[in-house]
Amino acid sequence: MAPAQSSTGVKTTSSKKRKNNAVSVVKSRAKSGAAKNLMQALASSIPQAMVALDGRRRIMFTNASFDRMFGTSKTGDRLSDYFDPSGLKEIFKQCAVTSRPVEKRELVGTDEGDGQFEISYNVTVTPHSDPELKSKFLLLIDDTTEGSDREDRMIANSRLVSVGEMAAGVAHELNNPLTAVLGFSQLAMRQAVDDTLKRDLESIADEAERAGRIVDNLLTFARSSDTFHDSQTLNITNSLQKILDLREYECRVNNVEVVTYFGDDTPQTLADTHRMEQVFMNLIGNSIHAIGESVGHGTITVGVVHDEGRIRVSITDDGPGISPANQKKVFEPFFTTKPVGKGTGLGLSICKGIVEDHGGAIRVDSAVGRGTTFVVEIPIIEVPAEADTPMQSEPAQPNSYTKLKILAVDDERSVTMLLNRALVAQGHDVDVAHDGAEALRTIFLNDYDAILLDVRMPGLGGPEVFRSIEVLRPDLADRVLFITGDTVSPDTRTFLEQTRVDVLHKPFSLEELRHSMDKFAVQKEQRPTESDLSGRPDLSAGLTQMKSTRKAS
Repeated sequence: MAPAQSSTGVKTTSSKKRKNNAVSVVKSRAKSGAAKNLMQALASSIPQAMVALDGRRRIMFTNASFDRMFGTSKTGDRLSDYFDPSGLKEIFKQCAVTSRPVEKRELVGTDEGDGQFEISYNVTVTPHSDPELKSKFLLLIDDTTEGSDREDRMIANSRLVSVGEMAAGVAHELNNPLTAVLGFSQLAMRQAVDDTLKRDLESIADEAERAGRIVDNLLTFARSSDTFHDSQTLNITNSLQKILDLREYECRVNNVEVVTYFGDDTPQTLADTHRMEQVFMNLIGNSIHAIGESVGHGTITVGVVHDEGRIRVSITDDGPGISPANQKKVFEPFFTTKPVGKGTGLGLSICKGIVEDHGGAIRVDSAVGRGTTFVVEIPIIEVPAEADTPMQSEPAQPNSYTKLKILAVDDERSVTMLLNRALVAQGHDVDVAHDGAEALRTIFLNDYDAILLDVRMPGLGGPEVFRSIEVLRPDLADRVLFITGDTVSPDTRTFLEQTRVDVLHKPFSLEELRHSMDKFAVQKEQRPTESDLSGRPDLSAGLTQMKSTRKAS
């Protein structure tokens, strides 16, 4: 008789199957849990913001980068409550239709918490069906604002290099005609009898001076110096008070009250005093304009403090303020919010360059309707004892009438014509030359009390003529005055710094020209007379002998 084991055997087999199935389920769930944990760990480690969304773009899952960039969300929240730049909906529609990933670069959103600054994003929307997450889309977001700003700065810098390269040539070409316009209009004013004509000529002269200042700003903007050359002792509080005194009338007519707080122990520092005062003059002028053109009355507060080796100057006004978008642009060249004719947009960009040349920094803090504060910081550089030189005495004045023999050298005939007319009107004898070779021929044949020498000329330029004078007529080297409209090109700047010869900058006024001649008049009055020179060799005779010897050989 066979043993009755079949029913027991079946039960045993069925029990084993159930046990094996349970083990498989546990292993599968464990594997699924491990995979889920791995996916969450990966999602948390990537720098881009990542979010899984259902078909209605509701949040099912976010990583840590998303929460950090847009705030912590909950499952079921709408994506648009956290991230909704223009154009995002169209990207989701395209992804849903094509069932393919869609990437979009340079999507622009705003940061509500920081005054709605523009932020650039790269986004990628990918179809993603996950029954457990109930998701349909996966969105990756990359904040590219810093990279965009860096690229914008590189483009801007390349443009500024081009502007700098053109500035010297533009300045030279503009300053020559401006010199003629300004000078001849001032000459005509002296002869005009009709009051209306005088006012018209004054307007021409004023506009020529204004155009000259614009060109000078271009040159200052284009000047790329790694350091400042004219280091003097800068007392910031004294400089600020001097500027406020100069602006007192302007403040009064614009109903602007000025409040100052200057530390008594603010140290002096080494700096280019003129250029730093230009910065403060510009910033205070902008504050007065902001108040005067908007609310009609207000307060400007100027403060000076120092700590940690730096001096900090703050200039605050309670004017209309600057919008967040404009705050990002205020230091860009040619950006201005002023009406046409009221500003060139170079002021703040020049200020920024000057401050940075001094190893400092400038920044703006503003809010619409709450005013504006500009902060300038420069390092404290210890002033050596030799820098504290006594103030120079007033230059000596010439006698009421000292007639000079003058040579005017310039390739622009309008400039030589102006110099001839103006200097003859002052009682001087004037010769003119229109190139370097003609100037040298004339110098060999004559003795001059003053030589007005243009720096940039075709052929023999001012530097070559001056070097020839130093060798062949050294007695005339200290009677040279350079006239130029270009002080920004490296060659010109280096030459002028090396020679230390006085410079008359184009466009110059008749008064500036007269003051320059006063120096040569005093120099002539102090020069030894012919009786004093009786024991000295005759230079002209020596030159004649040299020429004769050459001809004979």
